[in-house]
Amino acid sequence: MSRLFFCALLLGILSVHTLSAQLIASSNVMSAGRLKDYKGKTFTVKPAGKPVVYIFLSPECPLCKNYAPVLQAMQDKYKDVQFYGIISGRTFTQSEVAEYAKDYNITFPILMDTDKKVANYLNATVTPEALVIGNNGKEYYRGLIDDWVTGLGTKRARATRKYLELAINNVLTGNGLVSQTTPIGCLISNY
Repeated sequence: MSRLFFCALLLGILSVHTLSAQLIASSNVMSAGRLKDYKGKTFTVKPAGKPVVYIFLSPECPLCKNYAPVLQAMQDKYKDVQFYGIISGRTFTQSEVAEYAKDYNITFPILMDTDKKVANYLNATVTPEALVIGNNGKEYYRGLIDDWVTGLGTKRARATRKYLELAINNVLTGNGLVSQTTPIGCLISNY
């Protein structure tokens, strides 16, 4: 009896987490559906025919600095996936975000979510936090990029599990697996 209850509870939790992503793909996306990058170019942030990876970033977060080359390498490897970096809050100026992108040679769009509409809509809480959304609008993954970081201020010598890359591969190969890890990082600014 308790096993059945546990399975039902787990299914309910997974359903709630995928709901926000499914809403992004719907035709009635809230006003958070369009954001400008640090150059002023407007982007539609909902999936449009291909999987999307949302990475919540902060130019001053040490983990975001360390992971920038990893994320850029993934964008270069997975040409059929759209990566969006999202800077939420009013803490950083366009020039600070531009400097971050330049310093780490980031070529995927980094969007300014000044009112935190996308962060709130997707329930993002820390940087870096990754979400993988299939071209069907379903959330397939949420959480860590990999297992390199074990806690705030602690890390392994190297990552042994590449969660984000596994999720991308699952989406591209049609695997319906939905997974989640708990992201570790800097809290998204409230300013």
